[in-house]
Amino acid sequence: MDIRFLSTFLEVANTRHFGKAADNLYLTQSAVSARIKLLEEYFNTPLFIRNRNSIQLTPAGEQLIPYAKQLSAKLLEAKQALNHKSTRFIGVATTPNAFYLSLNEIFNEVAHQFPLISLRTDLGNTELLSRQLHERTIDMAFTTEPLKLDNVETSKIVEIPLAFYAKSKGQDIEEYVHIEWSHKVTDKVYQQFPQCRNARLKTSSYQIGLGQLNRSETGTALLPDTENYPGLVKLDIPCDFYAGIYLNVIENNNIEELLAVVKFITSSLSARGMLIGDCIA
Repeated sequence: MDIRFLSTFLEVANTRHFGKAADNLYLTQSAVSARIKLLEEYFNTPLFIRNRNSIQLTPAGEQLIPYAKQLSAKLLEAKQALNHKSTRFIGVATTPNAFYLSLNEIFNEVAHQFPLISLRTDLGNTELLSRQLHERTIDMAFTTEPLKLDNVETSKIVEIPLAFYAKSKGQDIEEYVHIEWSHKVTDKVYQQFPQCRNARLKTSSYQIGLGQLNRSETGTALLPDTENYPGLVKLDIPCDFYAGIYLNVIENNNIEELLAVVKFITSSLSARGMLIGDCIA
């Protein structure tokens, strides 16, 4: 049995609502229902009474609660105990744009700097990273949107200026390729340049957007104003747009190695002139 089924059971028992539990766990409601169904099949007894407007625990469900809490606590205790072995495992996840903007080279440096740390890195969207932090399957996440999660501390550590680039110098914003840097940036772009709403391509990936622009004979895109783009020219269009990167770390996570990795990453960003403000740790 997957231990996450017990965490799902406890969330439903706490909220008494499958939809709210799904939102809190960053799952679909059907996934929550499926987990509860499998759990009921495992124990061969119903755990909830499902009414039209409410959900109530059965006597068996009430009886399961202390055991579920105890098992979840023991597994967390086991994870913390294993973290004290000679080789530490640290889970890091990042959204694709945050990775390609500033972290691709830094992660390689971390591996060389900390030979006794096993760094597991993954790419994912904001919803996936939120769920992984909530379930504590990762220790920290880098995103281009701030995460609003309980028990997770979020700080903006990088701010990269953006500018319009095109295939030809005299070109205006036409055949626009829209890259989703953040909801805030998108709203500002659409407000100041309404024609951008009719983009010929919309993507959340910096690499896909840049690749599309490079393969086209004409076109415009909003790109980081920190790189050289062969075959593209910067347009003389005043704008005040910035792509931010946020560091998200579980609160009160005082594992020494994790704090050392966070400090190394932020120091590397600072050496590149990219770090802004105060960072976590």
